[in-house]
Amino acid sequence: MKKQKKIEDTNCYFIAEIGQNHQGDINIAKKMVDTLVGTGVSAIKTAKRDIDVCLTEEQKSMPYINDRSFGKTYYEHRKALELEKDEFIELKEYSESKGFDFISSFTDKPSLDFLVNECGVKYLKIASQRTTDINLLEEAAKTEIPTIISTGMCNIEDVDRCVNIFNDVDKYLMQCTSSYPCSDSDINLNVIKTYQERYGNKILAYGLSGHHTSISPDIAAYMMGAKIIERHYTLDRSMKGTDHIGSLEVSGFINIIKFIRQIQDAMGSFDKKVLESELPSLQKLRGDLKK
Repeated sequence: MKKQKKIEDTNCYFIAEIGQNHQGDINIAKKMVDTLVGTGVSAIKTAKRDIDVCLTEEQKSMPYINDRSFGKTYYEHRKALELEKDEFIELKEYSESKGFDFISSFTDKPSLDFLVNECGVKYLKIASQRTTDINLLEEAAKTEIPTIISTGMCNIEDVDRCVNIFNDVDKYLMQCTSSYPCSDSDINLNVIKTYQERYGNKILAYGLSGHHTSISPDIAAYMMGAKIIERHYTLDRSMKGTDHIGSLEVSGFINIIKFIRQIQDAMGSFDKKVLESELPSLQKLRGDLKK
């Protein structure tokens, strides 16, 4: 198992969000981890929900019958997609054994307590769904665990309030648009610049959490100073479930990371000088200038 490196000390920290694309099956979840080995992915992320707590009674009884459903009601559907607690811990340990950090979001206090006290996560993730849940944010801030904050479905006042709640916590801020899938025109990469100018060094690193299906916006985000890229991951976009269509398959992850590494290599030095690799050309093409 690798020693965890701080996000802010990496050139680009790439998070594979598997969410509930494992369909509540620990074996599918492990296969997803296996297929990401060697791709350059830094962390596996998923989500923990206590379905009995985080759904209203109306939501629990709501009929949910469609070709992507795992149950007749929304409660049955959400319950089927959850890993059991021992399976969740198993996935964390399996991910770490394969060299990945493990990160999870949460929707409720029991899930937060589980992640902190039983699972022992080293990073927490505030999902866009919870960025305005002040009571839950305050409970998360009390843990003092480094926290990644996604900001889908937020206005700037929502983001200000969330950042202030985590004032004394190491934190990372992600531009996000919560549409599934998200069109390129709604990604709004320029918000990353807004965040950089507004919050400065209050935030240890900025990033993009995307639900789009293209890959060029991720490259652009990196060039704008994003140190964290998070994309939803699926084994197959045609699999049953609601998030697969807004996810990337492994080839997408490989391409984004490959292109970012090419850019890192190409950025090179700030000094303008004759390079050793240029000497043969210099001798050949400027030979007539020799005195």
